[in-house]
Amino acid sequence: MSTLITGALGFTGSHLVTCIAEKTLRVTRPLKDSGGIEDVIECDLLDSAKVNKLIEKHRPHRIYHLAGSFTQNYETDFVGNVRTTKNILSAVKEFSPTTRVLLVGSAAEYGVLTYSDCPVSEDTVTRPFNNYGLTKIYQKSLMDYYVNAFSLDIVMVRPFNLYGKGISPLLFIGKVYEQIAALKNCEITEISLGNLDSQRDYICIEDAVKHYMTVMKKGSTGEVYNVATGEPTRTRDLLRNILVDEGFDLSVVKSNTRTAQANDSDMIFADITKLKALYND
Repeated sequence: MSTLITGALGFTGSHLVTCIAEKTLRVTRPLKDSGGIEDVIECDLLDSAKVNKLIEKHRPHRIYHLAGSFTQNYETDFVGNVRTTKNILSAVKEFSPTTRVLLVGSAAEYGVLTYSDCPVSEDTVTRPFNNYGLTKIYQKSLMDYYVNAFSLDIVMVRPFNLYGKGISPLLFIGKVYEQIAALKNCEITEISLGNLDSQRDYICIEDAVKHYMTVMKKGSTGEVYNVATGEPTRTRDLLRNILVDEGFDLSVVKSNTRTAQANDSDMIFADITKLKALYND
């Protein structure tokens, strides 16, 4: 048995690889720096012919499709999140129809939420507010299509707010780590952030990938599973913990509590009943 991971050198992929015991086929896009890692397969996931050859050659037991795009540019995110998924699922259909595939969605699919919507279950109506969330809904539709039309074995996770070193600086936590590095290098004298009083469902990447593995192993075909803690954490408290780990405290932070915006909410957290049920089986 083998496991194929797309985007294996990325933030999530690099953590997942360390948790998987069986043979792992790590796939990355061409020209990406492999950091000296030799057993990495280069494949342009936008080239359907190359994806077909990849799946036909290896016929993996499982695929974690982690490669994707988070830019908030529609064309870029559509190509990175939707076309790559279409190519992989089409190749699986043709050459390895028993392969189990895990897709990674996002809480951004739910759109603008309020406290009255919480805890947010997988049945909550999706109302995307940005390009990224929209492309992830397209990804979910691809799962539905290939499960219903061709009986492929696909499951999907919807992570809430991931955190950990190496996450994209386009996200709040990534911006924090980026500024901490600049502070250590004396490039800035303080960390500048926005509102720290909101509460979000933050989950560390190490825990998230373990849940991904559980969903891969036990999740029901065609189902979506929220991956989160199920509890809100105040952004200020998480920031404090990160700073302490890095040798700082909140005195280095300048924050601006801003007026609530259209896409802002004081508190958001997930219903993880479905995820918990997998651990009780």
